[in-house]
Amino acid sequence: MVEVPLDWNAPSGARIKLSVVRRKATDPSARVGTLFYNPGGPGVPAALLVRDYAADTFSEELRRRFDIIGIDPRGVGESIPALRCGRPVHNPEISQFPKDKAGYDQLVDWNAATGRSCLTSTGPLPAHLDTANVARDFDAVRAALGETKISFFGKSYGSMLGAQYARLFPGRVRTMALDGAVDQAIPASRLVTDAATAVEDSFNRFTAWCDRTATCALHGRDVSQVWDRLVTAAERAPIGVSGGRPLTAEELRYSAYAFLTMTPEFAGGLATAITQAEQGDAQLFATMRAQALDDPVSTAAYRSILCQDIDPGIHSLADMRKRMRQVRSVAPHMLGTSEFWDMTAGCVGWPIPAAHSRRQSTIRNVPPILVIGNTHDPATPLRWARSLSERFQGSGLLINDGDGHTAYRRSACATERIDTYLVTGALPAAGSVCVR
Repeated sequence: MVEVPLDWNAPSGARIKLSVVRRKATDPSARVGTLFYNPGGPGVPAALLVRDYAADTFSEELRRRFDIIGIDPRGVGESIPALRCGRPVHNPEISQFPKDKAGYDQLVDWNAATGRSCLTSTGPLPAHLDTANVARDFDAVRAALGETKISFFGKSYGSMLGAQYARLFPGRVRTMALDGAVDQAIPASRLVTDAATAVEDSFNRFTAWCDRTATCALHGRDVSQVWDRLVTAAERAPIGVSGGRPLTAEELRYSAYAFLTMTPEFAGGLATAITQAEQGDAQLFATMRAQALDDPVSTAAYRSILCQDIDPGIHSLADMRKRMRQVRSVAPHMLGTSEFWDMTAGCVGWPIPAAHSRRQSTIRNVPPILVIGNTHDPATPLRWARSLSERFQGSGLLINDGDGHTAYRRSACATERIDTYLVTGALPAAGSVCVR
């Protein structure tokens, strides 16, 4: 455990504890340094992955060459205090796409009460969860380890954390790889529209996969039409789940999105889930929903952290309707569903003001940073990786021509190039693309 200030603006005040795991390099004679890892979320505990699942998370090369550090960010995992909220973040009875003033007021009231319950259950911590504070925590761990410089590997939200660390502590970075990048400087209205476009693209690629794949449970049918009918039916009446609560149309769409983040591996599972739901049992969707939306610990951290980092800029029903029109215009089948819509709708009315102020400036005086993006990532579109790489002076961009969320351990080519960069500091050649 490493103690850090609750509020870095009041360093002599209250303290919190971070859970830190160090897995030493398996080949000390070949060790090149210390690698900090953040798996994303936000809210995923890195300490657990480094301690118990290192072989699944990292290549043999990274385990051989680095001391790998897993830090549970403030409020997350085994860090103390762990963030808790007195009520669930998601309420299936309250739409995140409100149709009228009453629905919008319900959403605002639910979010406000949920945020207050986090403060009641956890204390003042929820007001100090922004990523700049987490970056300062990581530097305190660096100092506790006695390291002058660190390497950093961040996936998804971990790219936001890495960018903040590089901005605040440029001289303490040796190498930094950011996979599945989010550019926090992009306005929220564009983030959510980009995300809706990416989810729709991944859905269309799934339907194309079904068209050409005989083993797809929907092969030979118009998959888009089947899906649209299913969602329309769920709008009229939730789809039944054997032994569980029926699922709403919004839950079906978000569960389908969760499947899409794991394509092509889970494409067959999504097809089977649609087929079974069409027959009246949405059990597979319910299982995916439970993983994506129901865990009270991870969802509380996810909501609280992102609402500190990104102001959705919605202050009225008119604002919400305008944003809904934007996302639905680019997503006729998934209807604007994305993680960033969940953030947008979930942060409207949140009682703790966002701490982040957008900065468009170039990040300077850091070694060359490697940013990685998939061509068809439904969670973090490639254009965000391009944007973030442009923000780092002298950075490199590695494009992985593939589906699903993030490239590391999904693409052998991307994994090898990320490993080589982290070990040597040498960027891939300009314009590098990993092709399946």
